[in-house]
Amino acid sequence: MLAEENEKASEDLVEKAQADAAKAKNPIQKATLFIRQVLSELGKVTTPTRKELINYTGVVLGFVAVVMVIISALDWVFLNVVTFMFAG
Repeated sequence: MLAEENEKASEDLVEKAQADAAKAKNPIQKATLFIRQVLSELGKVTTPTRKELINYTGVVLGFVAVVMVIISALDWVFLNVVTFMFAG
């Protein structure tokens, strides 16, 4: 039910944006419309709490560390394969 309401609201916003874009004729009006729409979207943004921010930062750093280990391991494997093949 909530998803349907969000879908309907989203469709209404898209229709309104398209109607506003059709009204904007010159580049100044289009730029002004764009800035108004961006500011409207920014008003919907919620900032994370300190706890959420720390949690998200930890997840990102953990993911980066795991990817770094995987890439380092692949680099080491490829180095040994190339060295074995071409070092004679």
